Amino acid sequence: MQIIAQYTLTPEEALRGTRAFKRLWYNVSVGSGLLLLLMAYASNQMGARGQGIFMAGNALLLLVMPEAVLRWARYRRGTQAYPPMVVELDDEGLTLRTDSTAGNLAWSAFAGIQRHSGFWLFRVSHSQAILVPERAIEAADELEAFLRSRKLLKG
Repeated sequence: MQIIAQYTLTPEEALRGTRAFKRLWYNVSVGSGLLLLLMAYASNQMGARGQGIFMAGNALLLLVMPEAVLRWARYRRGTQAYPPMVVELDDEGLTLRTDSTAGNLAWSAFAGIQRHSGFWLFRVSHSQAILVPERAIEAADELEAFLRSRKLLKG
């Protein structure tokens, strides 16, 4: 197998890809915020107004923080464009190249690979992944069959 993909991430794609990669923790934070908001309401109903206000404040942080962190990172990047990338997928692994860097990872280095929200997520660890938009890979069926044969594709 030999697949070459070339792409440049837009800021919107990078934000959407990060949301897709971190969706479990994103959802846990928002869900915890909603639960805490319900607990704050119950505390207010039982007469513990101070405790309810404190819990409501923390609930709002849990609800807002994931999106705020992602948007702050995007804001800090500014108008700088993401560099053009070339990803080569072959029998040995994945090679990623930009104008200034290059690196490769064997298939055994990946904790899991999945398709989600328009991206191929090549997960290296719980906090690191290579995000490749589906639009960049024309031979998606071939890649999917290859990854399934190696039991690397999740989902």
